[in-house]
Amino acid sequence: MAKKTAAQLDREIAEALTSGPTISNRDRISSRTINALGSELDEAAQRARAAGAVGDLEYQGAGATGIVFCDQRQVAFKVARRGREDSVAEEAEWLTKAAQVPGVREHVARGTRYNKKHDVLVRECVRGPSGTPGQTSKLFDLHKGIRKGMAPYGWLSPEFKEDSYVLARGRGPVLVDASSALRVGSELVRYAQDVLANRRQLKGYERLEDIAFAVRQERGGSIPAAVADKLLAKLRARGVDT
Repeated sequence: MAKKTAAQLDREIAEALTSGPTISNRDRISSRTINALGSELDEAAQRARAAGAVGDLEYQGAGATGIVFCDQRQVAFKVARRGREDSVAEEAEWLTKAAQVPGVREHVARGTRYNKKHDVLVRECVRGPSGTPGQTSKLFDLHKGIRKGMAPYGWLSPEFKEDSYVLARGRGPVLVDASSALRVGSELVRYAQDVLANRRQLKGYERLEDIAFAVRQERGGSIPAAVADKLLAKLRARGVDT
């Protein structure tokens, strides 16, 4: 099969954006949600289609950072809300790393990738009831285990929310929402260095002062004091009160 040209791919994306993908369960979305999302809902569906969604889309939910759909192949698309693209991209980073960590990968959504062109996190669509009714303590213990498992790899766990987990048949609780995970150790050092060297932009809601605070918090812990002090000195040179 001949490889598609960039022009052909662009035409396909343009067609996807104008074809108006069907949201199969639109009639089951509350009027309050419809009103709150407004034109964002259909725009997000179009971006999901442009990021590779196939067939009708099933709305799964919306939060502060993204709007989630599943397509007919049982692939999920978390479309970043405008202004929160960095948050969703960071969530994709966390899920990608978590998929490589023994003891953690069994409990997170699989197959994560990030479509940068349309700011869409793509992963498996995990089916089942959200949370584990009556088992909050067990779920929290699992979450603590994920935090412990991720720490040596430069991340902590996301914010704990019961409905971030789906109880999947044959797998148990699976984490599908990894928003707001914090960088520590080597990941925080790398991130700070990239920002200071202009290899990476600050997230939209972030300031250099936030990086300085995070480095101070980890100094002598996940970040050796000497390494932290060098970063803090570079931040002071940029006018940050450390």
